[in-house]
Order: sequence, then structure tokens, then C-alpha cells
Amino acid sequence: MIDWHIQGLLGIAFFEATAFLILLVLLVLLRRDGGGSYFRPWLWGWACLTVSGIAETILLVRNVPGVGTLRLAGLLFALILFLAGAVQFSSGPTRASWQVLPLAGISAVGLLYLEREGSLLVGHTRWETSVFVSAISLCIGWFLWRAANNLRGHGAKLLAGIFFLTGLHGMDRPLWSVNPIFPLRVAFDHLLAVSLGIAMVVTILEGARARTDELNDKLRRLTLLTTASAQSLSAKEVLEQVLLDCRICDFTIRKTLDIFRRKMIHDSPNATRSF
Repeated sequence: MIDWHIQGLLGIAFFEATAFLILLVLLVLLRRDGGGSYFRPWLWGWACLTVSGIAETILLVRNVPGVGTLRLAGLLFALILFLAGAVQFSSGPTRASWQVLPLAGISAVGLLYLEREGSLLVGHTRWETSVFVSAISLCIGWFLWRAANNLRGHGAKLLAGIFFLTGLHGMDRPLWSVNPIFPLRVAFDHLLAVSLGIAMVVTILEGARARTDELNDKLRRLTLLTTASAQSLSAKEVLEQVLLDCRICDFTIRKTLDIFRRKMIHDSPNATRSF
């Protein structure tokens, strides 16, 4: 590989690491809005992916021992955490959603052991690692796409589509280094990775908006119930007041008739004497 390839890859990696840091800060600021159970594994997964991007930049500047392993470990564990978050996004915060972590973690450790003697640069991975990364990405996309059918908005479908593209694009990763457009393949892969963060932010914001709309709807229903109760109470009071007025009027009429009757009885003997 000639020098201009290294410079190109370094520029791509630096752009990716910078974008990862910005998106990580944005996700941290959105942690209050990200009330879903899927947010925490996504946040930690993005932190692992950011570490992987920074390690890749350092590795292209200077071949420091252990940095290549750190880059690959960050990528693998980020995908595992994204998978756990996607399962929770699809099925809810259940214990079953975390059952994927032990098997996936063991697989990641095994792949790190197999890759310990490789160059660990982008495009220089074993077929086992490439298949694992693609399979995890496709699984994440499938879980998100299934959950997106029951949601409003386009964030979940956008995120699922990007994971599908990432999985399909990385299937032949071991052959990238001999491809004439190797830098372009790497640049597109990094573009997809940055797009993942943007789609995650969109999905989280749409979830927060959906929860806000649901809360507003509940408050509106509560207001309607309170208003209806107040109106019913006012009608009851008016009816009681009318009944009370009727009773008073009835009492007054009865009292007046009684006085008139007594007056008539009192005047009757006097009228007879006059004749």
C-alpha cells in the first residue's frame, strides 16, 4: 500500500472519530429523553464504537502494540450492545433480551484470539470476523425493522436499513485490501457508521415525542373528565336549589290558603247575622 492510501485512510478515520465523539456527546445529552430500556445499551455501544474509531486513527498514525486489538474489540462489543438494545427495542425490557450477551461475548473473545496476530487494520480481517460482524448487523436490522412496523415515524426504519446495508457491505471485508476501490469501500463503511449514530438520535427523539404526545393525550382526557364532573356537580346543585324553591313556594301557597280558609270561616257567622 502506497503513502497516499495511508493518508486517505487517515483522513477518513479522523473524520469518523470526530463524528463519533460529537454523536456520543449528543447521546449523553439526550439520556433524559431516552427513557426507553434500549437507550442504555445503545449509549454504551456507541461509546465502544467511539473508542474503536479513535484507536483506528492512532493505529494509522503509528503502529502501537495493542491498539489494533482495542479497535477490533470496540467494534465487536459495540455491535453486541447494539444487538441487546435492538432486542429490547423490539420486545421490551425483559430478561430474555439479555440472553444474547453471553454467547455473543464469547464469540467476540474467540474472534479477538484468532485475530491476535493479524494487522487489524480496516479491510485486513479474517473471514470469521467478517461473517460475525455482518450477521450481527443483519440481526439488528431485522429486530429494528420488525419493531418499526408498530411505530410512527421513520427513525427505526432508517436505522434498520442502515444496519442492513452495513451487514451486506461488509460481507467481503477480507477482500477489500485487494480491491482497486479499497479507499472508497472504507469511506462508505465509515459513512454508514456515522449514519448509524444520526439514525439513533432520530429514533430517540421520535420516541421522546411519542411519549410526550401520549402524556398530552392523557392530560387532555383527565381535563375532560374533570370538566364533565364539575358540570355534573353544578347541574345537581341547580336541581337541588329548584326543588328547595318549589318546597318554599308550596309551603307559602299552603299557608296562604290556610289563612284564607280561616278568614272565610271567621266571616261566615257575621254574614248570617246581617241577614
